[in-house]
Amino acid sequence: MKRKRNDFINQPVYPGGLKALREFVRQNLVYPKAALEAKIQGKVFVKYVVNESGRVIETKVIHGLGYGCDEEAQRLVKLFRFDVKKTRGLKLKHNKSIKIHFSLAQAPKQVKKISYTVVKTAAKESLKESDTGGNIEYEIRY
Repeated sequence: MKRKRNDFINQPVYPGGLKALREFVRQNLVYPKAALEAKIQGKVFVKYVVNESGRVIETKVIHGLGYGCDEEAQRLVKLFRFDVKKTRGLKLKHNKSIKIHFSLAQAPKQVKKISYTVVKTAAKESLKESDTGGNIEYEIRY
């Protein structure tokens, strides 16, 4: 007598497995500007629904951080594409969840902007423009 499998429903699988899913999140995560400025870090817990074709059709933030992190986590989850095997010809929707980590260590390095003012310095009265070769001195103050 043939024994039945214990798992009746075939779960969706991310192509490449968990390691590939983590790499996808790492490459596509855009740290929100507001979160960078406020130095926010932590985890966003997102529940989502995968349809029969492997697309994420619905997302909901269960535990969020704010400052744009929740919206970024939802945007990222909606990009997921899963491989879904048919389960006895049924079209099923699968409920899944994930934690998206926001860490300042993974945030892109910011280039600091420098503002400056250019002020024309007063030339010495004893020197004429022809004596200096036509050069004009400038002083940059930070």
